[in-house]
Amino acid sequence: MKQLRKSIRLCAAILAVIMVLPMLYGGYSLLRYGTRWRTSQYNTYLKTIKSGVTPGNLYDRNGFLLATTNAETGQREYPADETLRRAMAHAVGNSRGDVMNAAETFLTEYLYGANMSYLQRLRQTLEGGLRGDDVTLTLDSGLTAYIASIFPQGKNGAVVVMNYKTGEIYAMNSFPGFDPASDEAVSIQQSLNRATRWLSAPGSTFKIVTLAAALENIPDAQERVYQCEGELSFPGYTRVVRDYGSAHHGALTLRQAFTQSCNSTFASLALELGDKALRRAAANFGVGDNFTFRDLVVENSSIAASDRELLGPDLAWTGAGQNQLALTPLHMCMIASAIANDGVMMEPRLLMRVTTPDGQTRLGFETNVYRTALPADKAQTIRAYMRDVVLAGTGRSAQVRGLSICAKTGTAEIDGQKDDNAWFVGFIEDADQPVAVCVVVANAGTGGSVAAPIAQKIFTYIGGK
Repeated sequence: MKQLRKSIRLCAAILAVIMVLPMLYGGYSLLRYGTRWRTSQYNTYLKTIKSGVTPGNLYDRNGFLLATTNAETGQREYPADETLRRAMAHAVGNSRGDVMNAAETFLTEYLYGANMSYLQRLRQTLEGGLRGDDVTLTLDSGLTAYIASIFPQGKNGAVVVMNYKTGEIYAMNSFPGFDPASDEAVSIQQSLNRATRWLSAPGSTFKIVTLAAALENIPDAQERVYQCEGELSFPGYTRVVRDYGSAHHGALTLRQAFTQSCNSTFASLALELGDKALRRAAANFGVGDNFTFRDLVVENSSIAASDRELLGPDLAWTGAGQNQLALTPLHMCMIASAIANDGVMMEPRLLMRVTTPDGQTRLGFETNVYRTALPADKAQTIRAYMRDVVLAGTGRSAQVRGLSICAKTGTAEIDGQKDDNAWFVGFIEDADQPVAVCVVVANAGTGGSVAAPIAQKIFTYIGGK
C-alpha cells in the first residue's frame, strides 16, 4: 500500500510537470517572440484589432512626418518628396505591407492601438472613432535622404548608420528602392531590405573577428613577424588563398597585416586558431545567434555548417572573410559598434517613442546591452588597428579632417558576379559623436575605392551637423 501511494504521488508529479511545462514555454515564447506573433499576417486577433481603427502617425527622430492617414479618403499617405519616400521605403514600409517587417507592419500593435485599455477604447469611440498611437522612430530622414543621393545609381546594396553607445539606428537604406506612394507592383528585389535580410560574405571586414580571435588565443600574435608571399597553398587541395591584386606584402607585423588587409596572414592565423577558436570568436560577436530584437527583425548570421569542421582552404578563406560566411550589413555594423564601445554590443533600436492620441507617452526609449563581444583592452587594440587602416591603409578614402575615423574595408568575391561586393565598416572615435557606419555596394569593386568614399561623405555630413 505504501509503495502504491508513492507511485501515485510520482504519477501526479509527472502529470503536473507535463501540464506546467507547456505553460512556462508559452510564457517564455510570448515574452521572446511576442512582437513577431502579434504582427504576423496569420494573427486573426490583430486583424480584428485593426478593424475600424485609424492608424497613428509615423515620425522620424526630429518630428518629421513619415506616414499619416488622410482623414477624407482613409488612405495612408507618405512625404510629398518622392526622393525621401524612396529613401525611407524599406525602414517605413507601405500600407500594402510589401516590405516584410518594416515599421508599418512590425509596429502595427502600436499604430493600431492594440495596447489601448477598454476605457480608452470606449472614450475614443464616444469621441468619434478609434485611432492608434503615434510612433516616433530613431531614424533621421534627412540623413537617410542624403545617403540615397550619394549611393551609386543602379547599384544594389545597403547602408546602416547607428549610435554605437545606444543602439539607435539613424539610417537604414536599401537599394534598389521603390515608391511607397505608388500603386505599381513592387518586385522581390525592390521589397528586400538588404540592410537586415541580405546575407553575404563580408570580405575583409570579417578580419575584425579573426583579429579578435588571434588576440584572445595566440599570446605572441602581436610580436610576431608574418611573411606574405602573395599566395598560400594547401597540400592535397587545389584551392589557394591569394592576396587582392596578386600583392606580395613581404614581412609584416600583425598591425601592418590588418592595415594592408593581407589575406595570407589572416588565412594563416585562422589555420593556427583552428575551427573551434574561430567559431567561438564569431559567436562572441553574435554569429549564429537567433536574433529576436524588440524593434526589428534581422536575419541570423552564420559561419558555415556547424556539423562540419572547417579545414584547409575553407578555414583559411573564412579567416580572411570569404568562404561560407553569411552576415547582414546591420550585423556587421553591430560588430564595428562593439569595437567602438569597448567590446559592448548594443541591441539595435528603431523605436524611440510611442505616444497616445491624447499626448501621453506609452513607451519611451531605452537601451539594451545585447552582449559583450570581447574585453575592453582587446577592443582598444583593434580600434588602434582600425585607425591605421584609415590613416595609412585600405581605408584612406574615408578620412575626414577633424574627425578620428576607424575602419575596415572589405572586397568580397561572389561566384557568378562580374565584380566584387564592396564593404566598409567604421566609426567616429568620439564620445560626443558615437556613430558607426556600414556601407555595402554589390557588384561594384573594392571596399577601399567604392564603399569608403561613400562612408567618408556620411561621416562628413554627420560631423558637420
